[in-house]
Amino acid sequence: MEEYPVSRKPVLFRARLILPMQGPPVENGAVAVERGRIVAVGPYSLLRRTFSGRSVDLGEVALLPALANAHTHLELSVLRFRLTPTGSFVTWVKSLLRKRAEFSLEEVRRAAGEALKELWREGVGLLGEVGNTGLTLALLREAPFFTVYFREIIDFRGTTELKDFLARFPEARMVYALSPHAPYTVSPVLIQAIKSWTRRRGRPFSIHVAESPEETLFLRDGSGPIRFLLEERGQFHPEFRAPGLSPVAYLDRLGVLDDRTICVHVVQVSPEDIEILARRRVRPCLCPRSNVFLGVGLPPLPDLLRAGLRPCLGTDSLASNDRLSILSEMEVLYYAYPEIPPETYFLMGTLWGAEALGRRDLGALAPGFRPEMIALSGSFSGSDPVRGLLEGPKKVEARIYEDL
Repeated sequence: MEEYPVSRKPVLFRARLILPMQGPPVENGAVAVERGRIVAVGPYSLLRRTFSGRSVDLGEVALLPALANAHTHLELSVLRFRLTPTGSFVTWVKSLLRKRAEFSLEEVRRAAGEALKELWREGVGLLGEVGNTGLTLALLREAPFFTVYFREIIDFRGTTELKDFLARFPEARMVYALSPHAPYTVSPVLIQAIKSWTRRRGRPFSIHVAESPEETLFLRDGSGPIRFLLEERGQFHPEFRAPGLSPVAYLDRLGVLDDRTICVHVVQVSPEDIEILARRRVRPCLCPRSNVFLGVGLPPLPDLLRAGLRPCLGTDSLASNDRLSILSEMEVLYYAYPEIPPETYFLMGTLWGAEALGRRDLGALAPGFRPEMIALSGSFSGSDPVRGLLEGPKKVEARIYEDL
């Protein structure tokens, strides 16, 4: 894979196809970069006439924004190929907890470092990383990604002091945030406190929502495998009373749903839930390959889109996925829902992910945006080159990134 670190000097990148994300595809197009920002996008024949600077012909590739992986768990990368589908979400969770305890911190750190290298090869430039321990923070500070680091909190009894989790990182490439794990592992008051903290600071708020039938059952009447798991781990609160609501309706009643809330998974959702998500302008984050592995179903993407929502994509962890490829997540959804325009899948993997993570300078090829780009080889035959690119084999051939 070729790499082009971009400095402040002007460079013009030409490609067979440009996917700007804020406009239609451009055949035989170019992107002009100067002073660490994109300054022009358009037909190569027009831009080259007035451009003064170095030109790079990337060849017969598609040039698009670097991908956004809005939901990862790098701390779990050591579990790759070590867990198998069980047909039960809670049984898988128990296996994860048991197997995770078998590895040293050094093994966990080394696997996370390899996962970061894989993400880079897969064309990812923006991460929404979720961690319980802070172990990956040092790795991320040294990595070339733009990152929102969500420090995840799990505490159904509600005894956590948020001040123990607060941190400040001035690095230009990283934003620090807090994240409650899920409606069934964090007390309602603590969920509200975390949302209040992120809301005051204008940071995104991420939470697993409506992933499994067991979650829906627990919030409906307080029974089932999740209750038993909480009791086994000493986390069940004796005064808990099930709200009798769906996970989405429950979070809405808590007042934590808005346009800075990332709801991860949203598989077990009703039309009424989708209407709530749309009214609150929530950011759904879909992890379809993880959902398939766990046997919980696929998110109802057509319904989400019809409601006006702008879903983004995540890979979840290597405990429930065998790849950290956003392109593979796009493919799974495309073959499940081929009626959706192919451009939508690229939006989900770029611009909409950047918006969900609060980055207004990433995810598109447009004037003022950072020059974080990838060159993708694939099939451009037929009348719809974007569909051909999505359907056929593809490979990240080059990366263009800001040389800070």
